[in-house]
Amino acid sequence: MPTEEEAIRYASECWEKGYNCAESALRGVCHGMGIVLPDVALKISTPFGGGVGRCEDLCGALSGGVMGIGAALGREGAKEDKFASYEASKRLHEQFTKEFGSSICKELNHGDFKSPQHGTRCKNFTLQSVRMAYRILMNP
Repeated sequence: MPTEEEAIRYASECWEKGYNCAESALRGVCHGMGIVLPDVALKISTPFGGGVGRCEDLCGALSGGVMGIGAALGREGAKEDKFASYEASKRLHEQFTKEFGSSICKELNHGDFKSPQHGTRCKNFTLQSVRMAYRILMNP
């Protein structure tokens, strides 16, 4: 299984290639957990960037981390346990919000999608979301 740092490095590489916050976080968490998602599953994360289609609502980096948790702990059948993924996702949301003061893109990025600082901030949120999700999954 890849290490935490390998998961973060992979997410960073995805970001540098041009993937958005949600795409990079999902890919980083899955890489860290040794999960290979089909292309269609990876594509699902695209519109979560920018706080869901740049609506600046729920942070895409956080959404990507939650999707990664879902890939690891989610269920396939309606009768299977859903609460392991709920609890892990809740922990991620709580940790992220405590660390950054919000889970809302507009508050985190100050409505800024154009400055160089935006890219720096978003990349940091993305890598920290991967770090938090990885630790939660490794220590349930």
